[in-house]
Amino acid sequence: MKFGMGAYTMTLLLVVIYLSFISLGLPDSLLGAAWPSMHVSLGVPVSYAGIISFVISGGTVISSLSSMWLFKHLGTGKTIGYSTLLTAFSLLGFSLSPSFILLLPLSITLGLGAGAIDSSLNNYVAVHYEASHMSFLHASWGLGASLGPFILSVALVHGSWQNGYRSIAFIQAALTLMQFSSLKLWKRQEVDAQEERKERIVATKSDKTLYLAYGAFLFYCSYEACCILWISTYFVKILESNPIAAAKATAFFFIGITSGRLLSGFISQRVGVVRMIYCGIIISFVFTVMMLFTKTPEVTLFMVFFNGLGLAPLYPSMIHRTPRRYGSDLSPLVIGRQMATAYVGSSVVPPLMGLLAVHTSFKVLPLSGIIFLTLLLISTLIIENSKAELLEI
Repeated sequence: MKFGMGAYTMTLLLVVIYLSFISLGLPDSLLGAAWPSMHVSLGVPVSYAGIISFVISGGTVISSLSSMWLFKHLGTGKTIGYSTLLTAFSLLGFSLSPSFILLLPLSITLGLGAGAIDSSLNNYVAVHYEASHMSFLHASWGLGASLGPFILSVALVHGSWQNGYRSIAFIQAALTLMQFSSLKLWKRQEVDAQEERKERIVATKSDKTLYLAYGAFLFYCSYEACCILWISTYFVKILESNPIAAAKATAFFFIGITSGRLLSGFISQRVGVVRMIYCGIIISFVFTVMMLFTKTPEVTLFMVFFNGLGLAPLYPSMIHRTPRRYGSDLSPLVIGRQMATAYVGSSVVPPLMGLLAVHTSFKVLPLSGIIFLTLLLISTLIIENSKAELLEI
């Protein structure tokens, strides 16, 4: 914990941050869980979920790229408060919308709010807190993403999908009140003079490793999203597993990531962030390669679990490392662009890989993983070697 803030204040603020990241996860899994009912009541094809998902992703990319501007003009606390309020109104709009067309502008605002929360909180925790809190932060997102479908299922039993969206909108509204009530806890980062900020930005933008830092998030999120979308299909097409058993593969992957992030939260301070990144890449690489040579579904499930376990610390560790690599004054800009690159990778690459797999084989899933992980390892090695003077934090 940094910047001379009292331990009590930092702990209280950490509770607000965790709750805010849980709120970020709540809507993320809601569309997929609600869509079987939504598309029927809205009278549109089931494939239209992809349109909404793409529009939401577009909004997140825009707000992620605007994170530096938001940080400069609003600060982290107000950015989080207004963004959560925006998501609350968007979710409420979803619950009241009588047509699919009206969901599109609401999807834009939902994405704008989510992207701003994601970038701002990641940057704040990366600058102000230890690496373990970054891992727990992303585990909090997983908790929210798990609670979303549960809340929706209860709403469907007692009413409709609209009630599910409305319930989460009210939760977001309550969290908005909490966030605005906690504004005094947030410590805004300012530089001594505007000219000094400009000089630092120009100097840092000339750093060629920035492109590798953006690429690292593209490589990681592309592979993670491909696993989430296609791992069950891999079990059906390659291992000839039945669809019900194949669904376990996705569950094992999420269990690996969630348990890995909880574990890394406890050991990251002892192991070190950079070593966590290298170990995670190596573990995931080894078990991805083993998937190519494993023919039994039951054994492959363990490969999938350990693949997720290896991937688990990468995203939070790379974010936490960003201020140490490029300076805390510019980290909102860099992390914002990293988030935008991550969203592009997770949105664009999985459907392209699916198209390739249909015309070749779903063995492209582990093969693409080997390629992405190799590129991620090379990028990390180059970045860290170019900044060898940095202390391990």
